[in-house]
Amino acid sequence: MRYLMMLMLAAILGGCGQPQAEPTGLDAQSSDLIIGEQRRCHQCGMFIKRYPGPKAMVRVKGQESALAFCSTGDMFQFVLQPENVRQIKEVWVHDMGKTDWDNPQDHAFMPAEKAWFVTGSNRHGAMGPTLVSFSVQQQAQAFANSYGGSVKPYDEISLNMFGKPSHHGHKH
Repeated sequence: MRYLMMLMLAAILGGCGQPQAEPTGLDAQSSDLIIGEQRRCHQCGMFIKRYPGPKAMVRVKGQESALAFCSTGDMFQFVLQPENVRQIKEVWVHDMGKTDWDNPQDHAFMPAEKAWFVTGSNRHGAMGPTLVSFSVQQQAQAFANSYGGSVKPYDEISLNMFGKPSHHGHKH
C-alpha cells in the first residue's frame, strides 16, 4: 500500500514544474470573448444581443477585457482609425457559416484576419448594412450570390468603405 501511495505521489509531483504551452486565441482567457445580455457596443453604446448579424470582439494592448461591438462595421470603424491601429492585439468576428443570423453564438468567433467579408449585401445587422464574416471563402461567395455584395479579405477592408471617416461614432 505504501509503495502504491509513493508511486502516486511521484506521478503527481512529476507533472509539476513542466512548461505549459502558452494559450492563444480563444483559449487565452476566452471568458472575455463572451457577449452577455447587458454588454454594450464599445463604438455606439447599443445593447449588442438585441440585434441580428455578426458581432466582433477586439483585444487592445493594456486592457484586460476585450471590447465588444454590435456589428463588424462598428468594429472596423474602430480598429481602422489611425489612433487605434497600433493598439490592437486581436480582432474576433462571428463566422456566420457556423452560427445563426438572428442570434450569433460566442462559440462561432474566429480571428478576423482569417475571415472573408461580404460587403454591400442587403442583409442588415445592428447598424443597418453590415460586413458579413465567414471562415470559408466559398460560403462568403454563396452568401454574396444570395444577398448581393462582394467578397473581400480582412486586409482589403478600409475606412472609406463606410463613407466619411468618423472619429465619434455615428447617428442612429
